[in-house]
Amino acid sequence: MELLAKPDGTTLADHTQHVRDEVAHVLAARPYLIYKYAVRTGQSLLALVDACARWHDEGKAHSAWQQACRKDFEDSQRTGKVQGLHLLKSGVRHEFASLVKMRKNAGNNWLPASAYAAVAAHHGKLGFRHQKRWADDPTFAPFWHQKFLPLSAELQPDKAADFDQAIARRYEYGGLRALLRLADHRASAQEAHRNTKTPAVPKLGAFRYKFPWAKPTGVQELIPQFWDEPFALLRAPTGAGKTDAALLWAQRQVMTGRADRLVWAMPTRFTANALYISTTETLSSTGIYHSSAWFLAQQREKEQHGRGEYSAAWKQELDYARLFETPTTVTTIDQLCLALTATREDHHATFWNMAHSCVVVDEADFYDDFTQRNLVVLLRALRLLNVPVLLMSATLPASALELYALSGLRAAKIWEDLTNYDRIRFQLHRAGPAELPDDLAPLLERGLNGEPLIIYANTVGRAQAYWDWFQHAKMKHPVVLYHSRFTEPDKKDVEQKLLAMLGPKAWENDVPTGVAILTQIGELSVNISADLMLADLCPTDRLAQRAGRLSRFTKRFDKRGEVVGELHLITPHKTDKKGDKSFYPAPYGHYRQGQGWITSAVLEQAEAQLIPGDYSARRLVDLVNELYPKVVEENTDVWENRRALEDAIVTNWLLLPKAETDQEDEETHRWKSRDIGPQKIVYACTNFSFINIDGDPRVFTNSFAFREWALPHAISISVYDFRRAQQAGKLEEITIHVSQETEVIWTVKTHYYNSLQGLRFDKEPSEADE
Repeated sequence: MELLAKPDGTTLADHTQHVRDEVAHVLAARPYLIYKYAVRTGQSLLALVDACARWHDEGKAHSAWQQACRKDFEDSQRTGKVQGLHLLKSGVRHEFASLVKMRKNAGNNWLPASAYAAVAAHHGKLGFRHQKRWADDPTFAPFWHQKFLPLSAELQPDKAADFDQAIARRYEYGGLRALLRLADHRASAQEAHRNTKTPAVPKLGAFRYKFPWAKPTGVQELIPQFWDEPFALLRAPTGAGKTDAALLWAQRQVMTGRADRLVWAMPTRFTANALYISTTETLSSTGIYHSSAWFLAQQREKEQHGRGEYSAAWKQELDYARLFETPTTVTTIDQLCLALTATREDHHATFWNMAHSCVVVDEADFYDDFTQRNLVVLLRALRLLNVPVLLMSATLPASALELYALSGLRAAKIWEDLTNYDRIRFQLHRAGPAELPDDLAPLLERGLNGEPLIIYANTVGRAQAYWDWFQHAKMKHPVVLYHSRFTEPDKKDVEQKLLAMLGPKAWENDVPTGVAILTQIGELSVNISADLMLADLCPTDRLAQRAGRLSRFTKRFDKRGEVVGELHLITPHKTDKKGDKSFYPAPYGHYRQGQGWITSAVLEQAEAQLIPGDYSARRLVDLVNELYPKVVEENTDVWENRRALEDAIVTNWLLLPKAETDQEDEETHRWKSRDIGPQKIVYACTNFSFINIDGDPRVFTNSFAFREWALPHAISISVYDFRRAQQAGKLEEITIHVSQETEVIWTVKTHYYNSLQGLRFDKEPSEADE
């Protein structure tokens, strides 16, 4: 009998050939990978990955493995279900056995250690979490103790030069790891769906971009002046056309052979959502990588194809975006940094694909020292990988030149769009201190009386208080609340309502109406405008982003003939447990137990800077330069966090750490992407529909099935809020099964969530709110 590779009856010979065919297909579609690998390593990528494919499953010839697989195949013939239960009990890790066969074959003397590592890692077991499985078997132990462990230990994080070596080795080894897994997954998907009519795997498309306008604008005309520089900084005001300018830059990188795809990094997942949606018409296949990507992609698939069920190819396409395998991937800065840590097997693929990209970093928060120092480490890695980088912002300070130069990337200047640079954009008024909406009643009444109004609140609680005020005042015009504590379906509905109220078409048709109440997630992600804005005090560069939503589409002119918005700046206050009212800086500061909130220096300076008067783009840039005049010396927390990122890059270059991260994580156990507290996922709008009548937990067949259920219900909250809600009995603990693993999730009791207000534990929504 022929040797089997799968319990479905696929033979080992067929599967091996299928994987080799996929290697050839992938590299034929991605010739840039072959070229860059040869330049950087002097080795033939095609020959190496083909050899890995040839040997990756040879261990399945092991008699115990074959016996178990044959029993599973017979069971599948009898039941019609492919389960692999006997293989789980066979005690044979086939990839480990493959290494033994590779080593014994004299024809493999030419294979480098990277090929052995790729075969060992193709099921994610090359790491300290699985060390016992390696070390306890005398057949496999020599590979661990004599090859992989000493090789990993050659690089040490306390040696400065080893950072560069770690990046080089990650590239050399990661290419084989990534491509073998990709080819194996593609071959397996096609084998599993050989009898279906729909495609089993996505097409490997190329980057394409079509400029959608008749002619370039000012910022877009700048691009040819610096598009051949390896690192460029661009400053342009909100609404100036930076997105298409950056796409023109990316098109140049691909056309000149510096990259074969684009990775676009945004500051948050909410801004990434907006960019993903806005670019799908002008770009070739665009993927998005973060937790809400699943919901967005589901919606797009339904809108374009009307599918209720999703093809195998569509499901894999989501994974391709997660690996930066799509021609364009929209992600967050956090995920780019996390890919460097190699705390998950797929980080090797993400790193590899990032190395063949051009990268756009869009609007990094300068007030967050954690973010900026992480970004310096990322830029250092991208420099070593020869990845072109464009970093752009509406308020990029001059000190950015000095800061980013710490990475070894030195921009010649900050390129700047000076179109309408001195035009007055808005008039700023100081509204004074306010804790409750009633403190601002005269201004809020203008919205109550029908004047379009945008309100920016610094916290979800303050935003919800404004909502309550308008509800109690019997507001006749629409009021829409937008913050991070909505489920994905409701968030999408909220965004559509905002656009209908205050978006470009509403202004074009002269029907803008209503009040939009936003938190920080609305600073960049929603294309709306009003002539009147109320905003809590925030760092000056953040205020510039908020002000970008002022008079964006209006035809209203002041007495000088200029379009000028009206911005009222609020100083947030809060009453403490003792009854004392004081300035409330959250989230721009640090909370210290026993001390309360400690205001950040940039917020204190913004308080002094932002005086009443007229503001142009030039004035805002000058103020931001004053706010960040020089590179600030790292404090202890920032230094330790940066070092944790650098240590992970070096320590984990070959072997996965014992504490591996999950797909939804945005930090490791030692490193944080941003200076915020730990977060916890809870699930709303479940109605407990997944619990059977007899009380048994629902069993999800695999992680995809669970994610498909979880995403429309998931909300991220701080661990502090989670514990308070837990203690107050506002959450319910539920046990579920995902594949063969048991997990515990926490669901929100019905009274504490609705589609208009989102999640709120401070009060039970009334019937009028529903």
